[in-house]
Amino acid sequence: MLRVEGTLSLLDWRESSAPAPRSLAEGSAPILQPARIVVFDCETTGTDRTRDQVIELCVQHGLEDHAPSQVWRIKPQIDIHPGAQAVHGIAIEDLAACPTFADLADQIADVFAQADVIVGYNLTFDIDMLQAEYARIGRPWLELSEKKIVDAYRLWQQFEPRSLQHAHQKFVGEGFASAHTASADVAATGRVLAGMLKHYGLAGADWEHVAQKCDPQRATMLAERASWVGPTRHLRWEGEVIVVGFGKYLNAPLHELAAGPDRSFLRWVIEKDFPIHVSELCRAALDLPGEQFLAWAKDRYQAAPSAGC
Repeated sequence: MLRVEGTLSLLDWRESSAPAPRSLAEGSAPILQPARIVVFDCETTGTDRTRDQVIELCVQHGLEDHAPSQVWRIKPQIDIHPGAQAVHGIAIEDLAACPTFADLADQIADVFAQADVIVGYNLTFDIDMLQAEYARIGRPWLELSEKKIVDAYRLWQQFEPRSLQHAHQKFVGEGFASAHTASADVAATGRVLAGMLKHYGLAGADWEHVAQKCDPQRATMLAERASWVGPTRHLRWEGEVIVVGFGKYLNAPLHELAAGPDRSFLRWVIEKDFPIHVSELCRAALDLPGEQFLAWAKDRYQAAPSAGC
């Protein structure tokens, strides 16, 4: 009987009369069967999954360089954060004539519906951003439960572990004893960082510069966190008012929402398992007139400094 043998592309196959491969128990890898593969990546207005939006989406059908691909540019409803623009180079003016996500939602959903395997690099973020877009326009999430999700970043981590022991071997040049005791781990971490700074040309660099290398979005995240009302991003200060930071009413002033025809949304929030401070603020917005509510909220939660808004 002829056997189907997968190639490195995951797409092509050829007939072969070679002996069947060894079983997994014998240490062999499984044969990769032909599959409909979608590789994708998003560019966004920022990194806040509850607020920021997708402005560019590229999908490629297959793994080869010549595989067909498509790029959508998408007009967002909010500004692009300067930190994000510095990364991807897309300005809000570039998107003025582009369709909205709602205009493209059916096309995009169809691409993912037809895929067997979905591939990306550190793609949890990209999937979350796409799903947030569908929630924002009141559409069901992409159904991915039956898809095979392949994250190249996680695969790399699996085959080249990033534990302290591995880092010590790479950047110090030797293993170390007493791993997982606090004193040994602390000393090893110091040696590893010193080795990393030398290896990556950061020896003698300003620590702020080093910190930004570890987390380029740190300043952005700190500024965004300063605007939160309470310990989560569900609600935030925009100037002198509190706005919603999630869902279909994203960016809506809370006191206006409470006084309008969609106040039932706040009742829904109160009944669900949201953080206590979110329920408290929604309840107060429903119970108090707008100005009185804002005065109460400022006293209880302290408005963010104007520079952080």
